[in-house]
Amino acid sequence: MAVNNLLDTSTVSFSDIIGNGKIYQVPSYQRDYSWKEDHWEDLWSDIVSITDNDSIHYMGSIVLQNQGDKKYTIIDGQQRLATLSIIALATIRLIQDLVNNGIEKEQNEERIKILSNKFLGDKDPASLTYSEKLTLNENNNSFYQSHLMIFRPPINERTLRDSDKLLWRSYNFETAR
Repeated sequence: MAVNNLLDTSTVSFSDIIGNGKIYQVPSYQRDYSWKEDHWEDLWSDIVSITDNDSIHYMGSIVLQNQGDKKYTIIDGQQRLATLSIIALATIRLIQDLVNNGIEKEQNEERIKILSNKFLGDKDPASLTYSEKLTLNENNNSFYQSHLMIFRPPINERTLRDSDKLLWRSYNFETAR
């Protein structure tokens, strides 16, 4: 009888997780996005500490269930993955601002293309929409896809559900960094 390792652990970077051609889905039963500024600050401090001293830093665990064909369900860590994805989106948006201002236009357009393909998903040539690498739960995914992924602000933030407001505020928090 073959022995199966049910708990396969490894230390990986965000790039290793998202930038690898795999697709991740937050199941519908997982809670809505709930992180607030103190969580964003903690995560940002972790990121800064890594970049400042070029070291490895434990940023929490992520538990995934393999669904086959490079698809994974996120059992634990969805708040962290969503926020890291928002940081990637905010970074791309800031680079787009540089392009719009004519700063290293060609180089920054190439950076956007690389980062988008690596962290957001592949862009469909017909619809020009991304085949997303991260799908949030059923309550948050619509806002995530229709606003954050395409850099479109909500018409009226007050009408958003609380968790979508937090996603939007997280995005604004990250673009202000």
